[in-house]
Amino acid sequence: MPLYLDDEFLDSFVYEDVAVALWAIRLHAADIAVTPAIALRLIRQYLQPLIPPEHCYVLYGQRIATWNGIWGIYADLGCCVGKSNNPQLFEVMKAVELIHQYTTWPPREYTFPTVIEVTYFLSMCTQLKIPVQSHLRLENGQRVDPFSFCTLCWRQPLPGRKLCAHHSPHVPLQDEVGTQAAAARYKSGVRQRERFDKAVNRILTKEVTEFHEGLFTPVVLFPEQGIAAWLTERRPLLWQLLGERQQELSDGNAMSMLLDLLHSPDGLPPKAHQTYRLINQHLHEHPLLIWPMLIRAEGWHRCREDVRGQWGGKRSGAGRPVQPSATSPCTDQQPGVARGCADHKSQ
Repeated sequence: MPLYLDDEFLDSFVYEDVAVALWAIRLHAADIAVTPAIALRLIRQYLQPLIPPEHCYVLYGQRIATWNGIWGIYADLGCCVGKSNNPQLFEVMKAVELIHQYTTWPPREYTFPTVIEVTYFLSMCTQLKIPVQSHLRLENGQRVDPFSFCTLCWRQPLPGRKLCAHHSPHVPLQDEVGTQAAAARYKSGVRQRERFDKAVNRILTKEVTEFHEGLFTPVVLFPEQGIAAWLTERRPLLWQLLGERQQELSDGNAMSMLLDLLHSPDGLPPKAHQTYRLINQHLHEHPLLIWPMLIRAEGWHRCREDVRGQWGGKRSGAGRPVQPSATSPCTDQQPGVARGCADHKSQ
């Protein structure tokens, strides 16, 4: 895997030293398979001399080199840029990102570990000097973690479990008879888990990157004001799910409406019902903490929309072949194709 970088990438750099370093790395990697260890060694060899000494520690934070660790160097350099406002360091950061992405083709995407959105949420809060650490546990002493999520969605898992009441195969909801519906929800969630994880990763990568490259100025986290506009831009499928309630949403009632949409305790077994009520009350008191839940919910519904787009006649190549004479430039999309998402209570 050489470094798949065209000259146009190198020409885009303002600082010649950074462009020359990246050119040298590309030349060095031309005839070898670039492993994470080699990439890290080349970064230290060619880019470290361009990093101010007080920030060089970010290159030495991992015992074993991994591609996710290389991406972590890029993110850490973004934090350093925010502190120093050094434009050359910004270009070094971009060079590390290119090395992470373009040592394979198509370009590599960062793969986040489970619930890494919580880690990056806390990191962004730290960079913005928002004190959230004291709010990470419920104040009343209840042993409930507001950042614990079902592995298949965005909801709080059942006590002592990894799955929520909606996805546990042996826990029917109160309006169901038998476990057939519960088992079907579980199987559906397992089938789409990889898609779900990738959808969340893509959103998270985009927003974390925007946050760092914008020097912490983009409104990435859940805002106190302008919530409707924020949802429209950053969580469009959740905004769409609100339907007619969009007209009623305000900064004052947004949390109530979102929690009613995504985390309602109605119909749950008694223990889960109580847990949901505690979590929802805590999120009402600390609205910023809903961000990880929203990013998982948006990813889940984005994944669901993609899956539905492949059902039946909507999948690529399905149906009878279209005769050449019947084609029209105005019929790229079949009439009646659903663009919405499943209601959150019918998964």
